[in-house]
Amino acid sequence: MTRRRAAPTKSELLQLQKLYKTDEKIGERLGGVPAYLVAYWRRKKNIPKHSLPKFSEVEVRNLWERYGDDEKSGLELGLSKAAFYNWRRRYGIKEKPAFLKLEQLEFNFPGAKLGPTVNALYGKQSVAQKIIARCTVDEREKVEIGETVTIEPDLVVSHYDTVEIVDEFRKGGTEYIWNPNKVVVSYDCVDQRVDPRAMKDFIRRQRIKNVYDTRDGLCHQVILEKGHLLPGQLTLGTNRMGIAYGCVGMYFQAISPRQMAEVWATGRYNLTVPETIRLGISGRKGRAVYAKDIMLSIIKKLTVDGASGKVIEYGGSVVSQMTLSERFLLSSLSIEMGAQAAICPYDATTRRYLTGRNGVSYRPVIPDKNAEYSEIYQISIDQMLPQISLPTGTDDIKPVADLEGTPVQQIILGTLTNGRYDDIRVAAEILKNKKVHPDCRLIVIPASRSVYLEALNKGLIRVLVEAGAILAGSGGAGMTSLADMVSAGETCLATTGSMCRERLASVHAEVYLCSPATAAASALHAAITDPTRFVR
Repeated sequence: MTRRRAAPTKSELLQLQKLYKTDEKIGERLGGVPAYLVAYWRRKKNIPKHSLPKFSEVEVRNLWERYGDDEKSGLELGLSKAAFYNWRRRYGIKEKPAFLKLEQLEFNFPGAKLGPTVNALYGKQSVAQKIIARCTVDEREKVEIGETVTIEPDLVVSHYDTVEIVDEFRKGGTEYIWNPNKVVVSYDCVDQRVDPRAMKDFIRRQRIKNVYDTRDGLCHQVILEKGHLLPGQLTLGTNRMGIAYGCVGMYFQAISPRQMAEVWATGRYNLTVPETIRLGISGRKGRAVYAKDIMLSIIKKLTVDGASGKVIEYGGSVVSQMTLSERFLLSSLSIEMGAQAAICPYDATTRRYLTGRNGVSYRPVIPDKNAEYSEIYQISIDQMLPQISLPTGTDDIKPVADLEGTPVQQIILGTLTNGRYDDIRVAAEILKNKKVHPDCRLIVIPASRSVYLEALNKGLIRVLVEAGAILAGSGGAGMTSLADMVSAGETCLATTGSMCRERLASVHAEVYLCSPATAAASALHAAITDPTRFVR
Protein backbone atom coordinates (compact mmCIF):
# COMPACT_ATOMS: atom_id res chain seq x y z
CA MET A 1 0.00 0.00 0.00
CA THR A 2 1.42 3.36 -1.06
CA ARG A 3 1.78 5.88 1.73
CA ARG A 4 -0.18 9.11 1.12
CA ARG A 5 2.08 12.14 0.62
CA ALA A 6 1.79 14.75 3.37
CA ALA A 7 0.99 18.23 2.15
CA PRO A 8 3.64 20.89 2.86
CA THR A 9 2.80 23.55 5.41
CA LYS A 10 1.77 27.04 4.31
CA SER A 11 5.18 28.51 5.14
CA GLU A 12 6.94 25.71 3.23
CA LEU A 13 4.67 26.22 0.22
CA LEU A 14 5.27 30.00 0.24
CA GLN A 15 9.03 29.41 0.37
CA LEU A 16 8.85 26.94 -2.52
CA GLN A 17 6.74 29.36 -4.56
CA LYS A 18 9.25 32.14 -3.92
CA LEU A 19 12.05 29.92 -5.24
CA TYR A 20 10.35 28.03 -8.08
CA LYS A 21 7.39 30.28 -9.03
CA THR A 22 5.12 27.88 -10.96
CA ASP A 23 3.08 24.91 -9.73
CA GLU A 24 4.84 22.62 -12.23
CA LYS A 25 8.32 23.43 -10.91
CA ILE A 26 7.19 23.23 -7.30
CA GLY A 27 5.78 19.75 -8.05
CA GLU A 28 9.08 18.68 -9.61
CA ARG A 29 10.96 19.85 -6.50
CA LEU A 30 8.64 17.81 -4.29
CA GLY A 31 9.46 14.66 -6.25
CA GLY A 32 7.09 14.49 -9.17
CA VAL A 33 3.91 15.81 -7.57
CA PRO A 34 1.33 16.76 -10.25
CA ALA A 35 0.76 20.50 -10.80
CA TYR A 36 -2.98 20.14 -10.10
CA LEU A 37 -2.20 18.78 -6.62
CA VAL A 38 0.11 21.71 -5.86
CA ALA A 39 -2.64 24.04 -7.04
CA TYR A 40 -5.11 22.25 -4.71
CA TRP A 41 -2.76 22.76 -1.75
CA ARG A 42 -2.43 26.44 -2.59
CA ARG A 43 -6.16 27.00 -2.72
CA LYS A 44 -6.68 25.21 0.61
CA LYS A 45 -4.08 27.48 2.21
CA ASN A 46 -5.29 30.67 0.48
CA ILE A 47 -2.06 31.15 -1.45
CA PRO A 48 -2.62 32.95 -4.79
CA LYS A 49 -0.99 31.72 -7.97
CA HIS A 50 2.33 33.33 -8.76
CA SER A 51 1.97 35.96 -11.48
CA LEU A 52 4.85 37.07 -13.62
CA PRO A 53 5.44 40.85 -13.68
CA LYS A 54 3.66 42.70 -16.47
CA PHE A 55 6.93 44.20 -17.69
CA SER A 56 10.15 42.21 -17.56
CA GLU A 57 13.46 43.57 -16.32
CA VAL A 58 14.92 43.26 -19.82
CA GLU A 59 12.08 45.33 -21.30
CA VAL A 60 12.37 48.06 -18.67
CA ARG A 61 16.18 48.15 -18.92
CA ASN A 62 16.13 48.37 -22.73
CA LEU A 63 13.73 51.32 -22.68
CA TRP A 64 15.80 53.07 -20.02
CA GLU A 65 18.95 52.57 -22.10
CA ARG A 66 17.13 53.80 -25.18
CA TYR A 67 15.61 57.01 -23.83
CA GLY A 68 17.20 57.73 -20.47
CA ASP A 69 13.95 59.41 -19.46
CA ASP A 70 11.17 58.00 -17.28
CA GLU A 71 8.40 59.90 -19.09
CA LYS A 72 9.40 58.84 -22.62
CA SER A 73 10.10 55.27 -21.53
CA GLY A 74 6.74 55.14 -19.79
CA LEU A 75 4.93 56.33 -22.90
CA GLU A 76 6.24 53.29 -24.81
CA LEU A 77 4.56 51.06 -22.21
CA GLY A 78 1.48 53.22 -21.74
CA LEU A 79 2.61 54.20 -18.24
CA SER A 80 3.02 57.50 -16.44
CA LYS A 81 6.44 58.88 -15.57
CA ALA A 82 6.04 57.85 -11.93
CA ALA A 83 4.88 54.34 -12.82
CA PHE A 84 7.92 53.67 -15.02
CA TYR A 85 10.19 55.04 -12.30
CA ASN A 86 8.67 52.54 -9.87
CA TRP A 87 9.31 49.66 -12.29
CA ARG A 88 12.90 50.83 -12.73
CA ARG A 89 13.36 51.04 -8.97
CA ARG A 90 11.83 47.60 -8.57
CA TYR A 91 14.58 46.12 -10.75
CA GLY A 92 17.32 48.27 -9.21
CA ILE A 93 18.09 50.14 -12.46
CA LYS A 94 19.68 53.35 -11.26
CA GLU A 95 22.73 53.99 -13.42
CA LYS A 96 22.71 56.65 -16.09
CA PRO A 97 22.30 55.12 -19.59
CA ALA A 98 25.44 54.66 -21.63
CA PHE A 99 24.37 56.98 -24.44
CA LEU A 100 23.94 59.89 -22.01
CA LYS A 101 27.51 59.40 -20.83
CA LEU A 102 28.73 59.33 -24.43
CA GLU A 103 26.73 62.46 -25.27
CA GLN A 104 28.51 64.25 -22.43
CA LEU A 105 31.83 63.18 -23.90
CA GLU A 106 30.73 64.41 -27.31
CA PHE A 107 29.92 67.78 -25.82
CA ASN A 108 33.64 68.20 -25.10
CA PHE A 109 34.67 66.72 -28.45
CA PRO A 110 32.17 68.06 -31.02
CA GLY A 111 34.08 66.56 -33.95
CA ALA A 112 33.67 62.99 -32.70
CA LYS A 113 31.23 60.58 -34.34
CA LEU A 114 28.90 58.25 -32.49
CA GLY A 115 30.15 54.69 -32.53
CA PRO A 116 28.14 51.59 -33.40
CA THR A 117 27.38 50.92 -29.75
CA VAL A 118 25.46 54.18 -29.50
CA ASN A 119 23.60 53.63 -32.75
CA ALA A 120 22.36 50.30 -31.40
CA LEU A 121 20.72 52.02 -28.48
CA TYR A 122 18.35 54.07 -30.57
CA GLY A 123 17.61 53.70 -34.24
CA LYS A 124 17.03 57.20 -35.67
CA GLN A 125 13.41 56.27 -36.35
CA SER A 126 10.50 58.72 -36.48
CA VAL A 127 7.05 57.77 -35.16
CA ALA A 128 5.86 56.90 -38.67
CA GLN A 129 8.84 54.62 -39.31
CA LYS A 130 8.38 52.79 -36.01
CA ILE A 131 4.66 52.22 -36.60
CA ILE A 132 5.26 50.97 -40.14
CA ALA A 133 8.06 48.67 -38.96
CA ARG A 134 5.78 47.17 -36.30
CA CYS A 135 3.12 46.36 -38.93
CA THR A 136 5.43 44.71 -41.47
CA VAL A 137 4.53 41.09 -42.13
CA ASP A 138 8.15 40.04 -41.60
CA GLU A 139 8.24 41.90 -38.25
CA ARG A 140 11.11 44.26 -38.93
CA GLU A 141 12.75 46.26 -36.19
CA LYS A 142 13.26 49.29 -38.42
CA VAL A 143 12.49 50.56 -41.92
CA GLU A 144 14.31 53.05 -44.12
CA ILE A 145 12.91 56.09 -45.93
CA GLY A 146 11.87 55.22 -49.50
CA GLU A 147 11.78 51.49 -48.79
CA THR A 148 8.66 49.59 -49.91
CA VAL A 149 7.42 47.08 -47.35
CA THR A 150 4.43 44.78 -47.05
CA ILE A 151 2.29 45.56 -44.04
CA GLU A 152 -0.82 44.18 -42.36
CA PRO A 153 -2.95 47.11 -41.11
CA ASP A 154 -4.46 47.29 -37.65
CA LEU A 155 -7.66 48.82 -39.05
CA VAL A 156 -9.23 49.57 -42.44
CA VAL A 157 -12.00 52.11 -42.94
CA SER A 158 -14.39 52.35 -45.89
CA HIS A 159 -16.45 55.45 -46.53
CA TYR A 160 -19.21 56.48 -48.95
CA ASP A 161 -17.41 54.44 -51.64
CA THR A 162 -18.10 51.12 -49.88
CA VAL A 163 -20.31 49.96 -52.78
CA GLU A 164 -17.37 50.40 -55.18
CA ILE A 165 -15.08 48.44 -52.82
CA VAL A 166 -17.62 45.61 -52.58
CA ASP A 167 -17.86 45.41 -56.38
CA GLU A 168 -14.06 45.21 -56.71
CA PHE A 169 -13.90 42.63 -53.91
CA ARG A 170 -16.39 40.38 -55.67
CA LYS A 171 -14.50 40.67 -58.95
CA GLY A 172 -11.41 39.28 -57.20
CA GLY A 173 -13.20 36.01 -56.53
CA THR A 174 -12.46 35.99 -52.77
CA GLU A 175 -15.37 34.77 -50.69
CA TYR A 176 -14.60 36.24 -47.27
CA ILE A 177 -12.82 39.30 -45.88
CA TRP A 178 -9.46 38.46 -44.27
CA ASN A 179 -10.38 39.84 -40.83
CA PRO A 180 -13.84 41.40 -40.33
CA ASN A 181 -12.89 42.59 -36.82
CA LYS A 182 -10.39 45.01 -38.39
CA VAL A 183 -12.92 46.49 -40.83
CA VAL A 184 -15.04 49.59 -40.17
CA VAL A 185 -17.81 50.66 -42.56
CA SER A 186 -19.39 54.09 -42.19
CA TYR A 187 -22.01 55.67 -44.43
CA ASP A 188 -21.90 59.33 -43.44
CA CYS A 189 -23.43 60.41 -46.75
CA VAL A 190 -26.38 58.90 -48.57
CA ASP A 191 -25.16 57.02 -51.67
CA GLN A 192 -27.96 56.55 -54.23
CA ARG A 193 -26.08 53.61 -55.75
CA VAL A 194 -26.36 51.55 -52.59
CA ASP A 195 -29.08 48.93 -52.33
CA PRO A 196 -29.56 48.95 -48.53
CA ARG A 197 -30.77 45.36 -48.37
CA ALA A 198 -27.97 43.97 -50.55
CA MET A 199 -25.33 45.89 -48.60
CA LYS A 200 -26.71 44.73 -45.26
CA ASP A 201 -26.72 41.14 -46.51
CA PHE A 202 -23.06 41.46 -47.56
CA ILE A 203 -22.05 42.96 -44.21
CA ARG A 204 -23.98 40.29 -42.31
CA ARG A 205 -22.44 37.49 -44.36
CA GLN A 206 -18.94 38.89 -43.81
CA ARG A 207 -19.63 39.29 -40.07
CA ILE A 208 -18.54 42.96 -40.06
CA LYS A 209 -19.66 44.34 -36.70
CA ASN A 210 -18.33 47.90 -36.84
CA VAL A 211 -20.92 49.56 -39.09
CA TYR A 212 -22.21 53.14 -38.72
CA ASP A 213 -25.00 54.88 -40.61
CA THR A 214 -25.65 58.49 -41.61
CA ARG A 215 -27.52 59.08 -38.37
CA ASP A 216 -24.32 58.58 -36.35
CA GLY A 217 -22.47 61.48 -37.96
CA LEU A 218 -19.37 62.08 -40.02
CA CYS A 219 -17.29 58.94 -40.47
CA HIS A 220 -13.97 60.14 -39.06
CA GLN A 221 -15.51 61.79 -36.00
CA VAL A 222 -17.63 58.72 -35.20
CA ILE A 223 -14.68 56.33 -35.48
CA LEU A 224 -12.72 58.47 -33.03
CA GLU A 225 -15.62 58.63 -30.57
CA LYS A 226 -16.18 54.86 -30.70
CA GLY A 227 -12.58 54.15 -29.69
CA HIS A 228 -11.51 52.39 -32.90
CA LEU A 229 -8.44 54.64 -33.24
CA LEU A 230 -5.58 53.76 -30.93
CA PRO A 231 -2.03 55.11 -30.48
CA GLY A 232 0.70 53.26 -32.34
CA GLN A 233 -1.65 51.68 -34.87
CA LEU A 234 -1.62 51.83 -38.67
CA THR A 235 -4.93 52.47 -40.45
CA LEU A 236 -5.81 52.37 -44.14
CA GLY A 237 -8.80 54.27 -45.51
CA THR A 238 -10.34 55.39 -48.80
CA ASN A 239 -10.93 59.01 -47.78
CA ARG A 240 -8.03 61.44 -47.43
CA MET A 241 -9.64 63.16 -44.45
CA GLY A 242 -8.67 60.10 -42.43
CA ILE A 243 -5.42 62.01 -41.94
CA ALA A 244 -7.21 63.41 -38.84
CA TYR A 245 -6.68 60.04 -37.11
CA GLY A 246 -3.13 61.15 -36.32
CA CYS A 247 -4.55 63.16 -33.41
CA VAL A 248 -4.23 60.07 -31.18
CA GLY A 249 -0.66 59.27 -32.27
CA MET A 250 -1.37 56.75 -35.03
CA TYR A 251 -0.45 56.54 -38.74
CA PHE A 252 -3.05 56.81 -41.53
CA GLN A 253 -2.57 55.99 -45.21
CA ALA A 254 -5.16 56.84 -47.87
CA ILE A 255 -5.65 54.24 -50.63
CA SER A 256 -7.99 53.73 -53.60
CA PRO A 257 -11.18 51.60 -53.47
CA ARG A 258 -9.50 48.97 -55.68
CA GLN A 259 -6.53 48.77 -53.29
CA MET A 260 -8.93 48.54 -50.37
CA ALA A 261 -10.68 45.58 -52.01
CA GLU A 262 -7.29 43.83 -52.24
CA VAL A 263 -6.63 44.55 -48.57
CA TRP A 264 -10.06 43.13 -47.67
CA ALA A 265 -9.11 39.94 -49.53
CA THR A 266 -5.48 39.50 -48.44
CA GLY A 267 -4.87 41.69 -45.40
CA ARG A 268 -1.72 42.99 -47.11
CA TYR A 269 -0.66 46.32 -48.57
CA ASN A 270 2.64 47.47 -50.08
CA LEU A 271 3.59 50.78 -48.50
CA THR A 272 6.52 53.04 -49.33
CA VAL A 273 8.01 54.62 -46.21
CA PRO A 274 7.61 58.42 -46.51
CA GLU A 275 9.87 61.17 -45.24
CA THR A 276 8.87 62.98 -42.05
CA ILE A 277 8.80 66.70 -41.24
CA ARG A 278 9.12 67.69 -37.60
CA LEU A 279 6.95 70.71 -36.80
CA GLY A 280 7.27 72.19 -33.31
CA ILE A 281 4.81 74.85 -32.14
CA SER A 282 5.82 76.98 -29.18
CA GLY A 283 4.77 80.21 -27.52
CA ARG A 284 1.61 81.43 -25.86
CA LYS A 285 -1.79 81.69 -27.51
CA GLY A 286 -3.20 85.19 -27.68
CA ARG A 287 -6.81 86.10 -26.94
CA ALA A 288 -9.25 84.71 -29.55
CA VAL A 289 -6.49 82.62 -31.18
CA TYR A 290 -7.56 79.01 -31.63
CA ALA A 291 -6.19 75.87 -33.30
CA LYS A 292 -7.75 76.91 -36.63
CA ASP A 293 -5.88 80.24 -36.57
CA ILE A 294 -2.62 78.44 -35.75
CA MET A 295 -3.07 75.99 -38.62
CA LEU A 296 -3.97 78.73 -41.12
CA SER A 297 -0.78 80.55 -40.12
CA ILE A 298 1.27 77.36 -40.58
CA ILE A 299 -0.30 76.72 -44.00
CA LYS A 300 0.66 80.25 -45.01
CA LYS A 301 4.28 79.63 -43.97
CA LEU A 302 4.67 76.14 -45.48
CA THR A 303 2.33 76.72 -48.51
CA VAL A 304 0.01 74.13 -50.08
CA ASP A 305 2.95 72.02 -51.29
CA GLY A 306 5.13 72.42 -48.21
CA ALA A 307 4.62 68.85 -46.99
CA SER A 308 3.66 67.11 -50.22
CA GLY A 309 3.83 63.32 -49.83
CA LYS A 310 5.42 63.55 -46.38
CA VAL A 311 4.41 62.91 -42.79
CA ILE A 312 4.11 65.84 -40.39
CA GLU A 313 5.10 64.96 -36.84
CA TYR A 314 3.82 67.65 -34.47
CA GLY A 315 5.36 68.61 -31.16
CA GLY A 316 6.10 71.55 -28.90
CA SER A 317 4.57 73.15 -25.83
CA VAL A 318 1.49 74.47 -27.64
CA VAL A 319 0.51 71.03 -28.98
CA SER A 320 1.01 69.45 -25.55
CA GLN A 321 -1.55 71.93 -24.14
CA MET A 322 -4.14 71.28 -26.87
CA THR A 323 -7.28 69.21 -26.33
CA LEU A 324 -7.81 66.15 -28.51
CA SER A 325 -10.43 68.14 -30.42
CA GLU A 326 -7.80 70.74 -31.32
CA ARG A 327 -5.31 68.03 -32.30
CA PHE A 328 -7.99 66.52 -34.54
CA LEU A 329 -8.19 69.84 -36.37
CA LEU A 330 -4.39 70.10 -36.48
CA SER A 331 -4.12 66.70 -38.14
CA SER A 332 -7.07 67.13 -40.51
CA LEU A 333 -5.86 70.47 -41.89
CA SER A 334 -2.41 69.00 -42.56
CA ILE A 335 -3.91 67.78 -45.81
CA GLU A 336 -3.99 71.43 -46.95
CA MET A 337 -0.18 71.31 -47.14
CA GLY A 338 -0.18 68.09 -49.15
CA ALA A 339 0.77 65.89 -46.19
CA GLN A 340 0.38 62.14 -46.59
CA ALA A 341 -0.08 61.66 -42.84
CA ALA A 342 0.03 63.72 -39.64
CA ILE A 343 0.90 62.50 -36.16
CA CYS A 344 0.38 64.28 -32.83
CA PRO A 345 2.29 63.14 -29.73
CA TYR A 346 0.79 60.62 -27.35
CA ASP A 347 0.50 61.97 -23.80
CA ALA A 348 -1.82 62.16 -20.79
CA THR A 349 -4.43 64.09 -22.83
CA THR A 350 -4.68 61.21 -25.30
CA ARG A 351 -4.76 58.63 -22.53
CA ARG A 352 -7.59 60.41 -20.70
CA TYR A 353 -9.66 60.71 -23.89
CA LEU A 354 -9.33 57.00 -24.71
CA THR A 355 -10.04 55.78 -21.18
CA GLY A 356 -13.30 53.85 -21.21
CA ARG A 357 -13.80 54.04 -24.99
CA ASN A 358 -12.12 50.76 -25.88
CA GLY A 359 -11.01 47.93 -23.64
CA VAL A 360 -8.26 46.93 -26.09
CA SER A 361 -4.70 47.50 -24.89
CA TYR A 362 -2.37 49.60 -27.03
CA ARG A 363 1.31 50.46 -27.20
CA PRO A 364 2.01 54.14 -27.94
CA VAL A 365 5.00 55.08 -30.09
CA ILE A 366 7.35 58.01 -29.60
CA PRO A 367 10.26 59.04 -31.85
CA ASP A 368 13.81 57.99 -31.14
CA LYS A 369 16.00 60.53 -29.42
CA ASN A 370 18.02 61.01 -32.60
CA ALA A 371 15.21 60.52 -35.14
CA GLU A 372 16.07 61.86 -38.58
CA TYR A 373 13.72 64.29 -40.35
CA SER A 374 13.77 65.70 -43.85
CA GLU A 375 12.97 69.16 -42.44
CA ILE A 376 12.50 70.66 -38.98
CA TYR A 377 10.37 73.74 -38.32
CA GLN A 378 9.97 75.65 -35.07
CA ILE A 379 7.01 78.04 -35.15
CA SER A 380 6.22 80.59 -32.45
CA ILE A 381 2.67 81.87 -31.97
CA ASP A 382 3.50 84.64 -29.49
CA GLN A 383 2.43 87.49 -31.79
CA MET A 384 -0.25 85.61 -33.70
CA LEU A 385 -3.66 87.19 -34.39
CA PRO A 386 -6.92 85.53 -35.58
CA GLN A 387 -6.44 84.42 -39.20
CA ILE A 388 -8.68 84.01 -42.24
CA SER A 389 -8.17 82.22 -45.57
CA LEU A 390 -9.27 84.14 -48.68
CA PRO A 391 -11.29 82.66 -51.59
CA THR A 392 -8.29 83.23 -53.89
CA GLY A 393 -6.31 80.32 -52.44
CA THR A 394 -5.88 78.01 -49.45
CA ASP A 395 -2.55 79.61 -48.53
CA ASP A 396 -3.71 83.19 -49.23
CA ILE A 397 -4.16 84.00 -45.57
CA LYS A 398 -4.37 87.30 -43.71
CA PRO A 399 -5.22 88.52 -40.20
CA VAL A 400 -8.98 88.86 -39.71
CA ALA A 401 -8.51 92.52 -38.75
CA ASP A 402 -7.28 93.30 -42.30
CA LEU A 403 -10.68 92.28 -43.74
CA GLU A 404 -12.88 93.70 -40.98
CA GLY A 405 -16.21 94.94 -42.35
CA THR A 406 -16.37 92.75 -45.47
CA PRO A 407 -20.10 91.86 -45.84
CA VAL A 408 -21.12 88.19 -45.57
CA GLN A 409 -24.54 86.66 -46.26
CA GLN A 410 -23.93 83.09 -45.13
CA ILE A 411 -21.93 81.54 -42.28
CA ILE A 412 -21.42 77.79 -41.89
CA LEU A 413 -20.09 76.63 -38.54
CA GLY A 414 -19.26 73.00 -37.94
CA THR A 415 -18.74 69.96 -40.21
CA LEU A 416 -15.75 67.66 -39.67
CA THR A 417 -13.08 70.35 -39.29
CA ASN A 418 -14.75 72.48 -36.60
CA GLY A 419 -17.91 70.66 -35.60
CA ARG A 420 -16.99 69.25 -32.20
CA TYR A 421 -18.31 70.26 -28.79
CA ASP A 422 -15.39 72.64 -28.08
CA ASP A 423 -16.11 74.55 -31.30
CA ILE A 424 -19.83 74.86 -30.60
CA ARG A 425 -19.08 76.03 -27.06
CA VAL A 426 -16.80 78.83 -28.34
CA ALA A 427 -19.56 80.05 -30.68
CA ALA A 428 -22.25 79.80 -28.00
CA GLU A 429 -20.19 81.87 -25.55
CA ILE A 430 -19.95 84.69 -28.10
CA LEU A 431 -23.62 84.51 -29.16
CA LYS A 432 -25.15 84.19 -25.70
CA ASN A 433 -27.86 86.82 -25.13
CA LYS A 434 -27.18 88.27 -28.61
CA LYS A 435 -28.85 87.96 -32.02
CA VAL A 436 -27.56 86.90 -35.43
CA HIS A 437 -27.76 89.88 -37.80
CA PRO A 438 -30.92 89.73 -39.99
CA ASP A 439 -28.85 90.18 -43.18
CA CYS A 440 -26.97 86.93 -42.62
CA ARG A 441 -27.72 83.26 -41.96
CA LEU A 442 -25.74 81.18 -39.45
CA ILE A 443 -25.95 77.43 -40.09
CA VAL A 444 -24.50 75.07 -37.46
CA ILE A 445 -23.62 71.47 -38.37
CA PRO A 446 -22.42 69.29 -35.44
CA ALA A 447 -19.92 66.65 -36.53
CA SER A 448 -21.82 63.75 -34.97
CA ARG A 449 -24.92 62.78 -33.04
CA SER A 450 -22.84 62.49 -29.85
CA VAL A 451 -21.59 66.06 -30.29
CA TYR A 452 -25.15 67.25 -30.92
CA LEU A 453 -26.46 65.50 -27.79
CA GLU A 454 -23.65 66.81 -25.59
CA ALA A 455 -24.24 70.37 -26.80
CA LEU A 456 -27.99 69.87 -26.28
CA ASN A 457 -27.59 68.51 -22.74
CA LYS A 458 -25.34 71.40 -21.72
CA GLY A 459 -27.63 74.09 -23.11
CA LEU A 460 -25.47 75.22 -26.03
CA ILE A 461 -28.06 74.34 -28.68
CA ARG A 462 -30.65 76.48 -26.89
CA VAL A 463 -28.23 79.43 -26.84
CA LEU A 464 -27.61 79.09 -30.59
CA VAL A 465 -31.28 78.73 -31.50
CA GLU A 466 -32.26 81.70 -29.34
CA ALA A 467 -29.56 83.73 -31.09
CA GLY A 468 -31.14 82.89 -34.46
CA ALA A 469 -28.83 80.14 -35.71
CA ILE A 470 -30.14 77.35 -37.94
CA LEU A 471 -29.30 73.85 -36.67
CA ALA A 472 -28.74 71.38 -39.49
CA GLY A 473 -28.72 67.63 -39.03
CA SER A 474 -25.62 66.23 -37.37
CA GLY A 475 -22.76 64.97 -39.48
CA GLY A 476 -23.53 63.49 -42.86
CA ALA A 477 -27.18 64.50 -42.81
CA GLY A 478 -26.13 68.15 -42.56
CA MET A 479 -23.36 67.81 -45.14
CA THR A 480 -25.53 66.28 -47.86
CA SER A 481 -27.15 69.57 -48.88
CA LEU A 482 -24.17 71.82 -48.10
CA ALA A 483 -23.96 73.26 -51.62
CA ASP A 484 -27.69 74.05 -51.55
CA MET A 485 -27.22 76.31 -48.55
CA VAL A 486 -25.34 79.00 -50.50
CA SER A 487 -26.70 81.03 -53.39
CA ALA A 488 -24.69 82.18 -56.39
CA GLY A 489 -22.88 85.46 -55.80
CA GLU A 490 -23.10 85.28 -52.00
CA THR A 491 -20.12 85.72 -49.71
CA CYS A 492 -19.79 82.84 -47.27
CA LEU A 493 -17.74 82.42 -44.11
CA ALA A 494 -17.07 78.78 -43.19
CA THR A 495 -15.12 76.83 -40.58
CA THR A 496 -14.59 73.94 -43.00
CA GLY A 497 -11.49 72.85 -44.90
CA SER A 498 -10.75 73.56 -48.55
CA MET A 499 -12.54 70.38 -49.75
CA CYS A 500 -15.88 71.71 -48.45
CA ARG A 501 -14.99 75.15 -49.75
CA GLU A 502 -14.67 73.71 -53.25
CA ARG A 503 -18.16 72.25 -52.92
CA LEU A 504 -19.55 75.61 -51.84
CA ALA A 505 -17.61 77.49 -54.51
CA SER A 506 -19.19 75.28 -57.18
CA VAL A 507 -22.27 77.52 -56.97
CA HIS A 508 -20.10 80.59 -57.66
CA ALA A 509 -19.98 81.84 -54.09
CA GLU A 510 -16.96 83.47 -52.47
CA VAL A 511 -15.91 81.39 -49.48
CA TYR A 512 -13.60 82.49 -46.65
CA LEU A 513 -12.29 80.00 -44.07
CA CYS A 514 -11.96 80.96 -40.40
CA SER A 515 -12.23 79.78 -36.79
CA PRO A 516 -15.55 79.25 -34.94
CA ALA A 517 -14.88 82.42 -32.90
CA THR A 518 -14.48 84.54 -36.04
CA ALA A 519 -17.60 82.93 -37.56
CA ALA A 520 -19.73 83.64 -34.47
CA ALA A 521 -18.50 87.23 -34.10
CA SER A 522 -19.11 87.89 -37.80
CA ALA A 523 -22.67 86.53 -37.53
CA LEU A 524 -23.53 89.38 -35.15
CA HIS A 525 -22.67 92.03 -37.76
CA ALA A 526 -23.20 90.24 -41.11
CA ALA A 527 -19.60 91.20 -41.84
CA ILE A 528 -16.15 89.75 -41.17
CA THR A 529 -15.35 90.68 -37.57
CA ASP A 530 -12.25 90.26 -35.42
CA PRO A 531 -13.41 88.13 -32.45
CA THR A 532 -10.78 89.45 -30.02
CA ARG A 533 -13.15 91.84 -28.24
CA PHE A 534 -15.79 89.14 -27.82
CA VAL A 535 -13.48 86.65 -26.06
CA ARG A 536 -12.52 86.98 -22.42
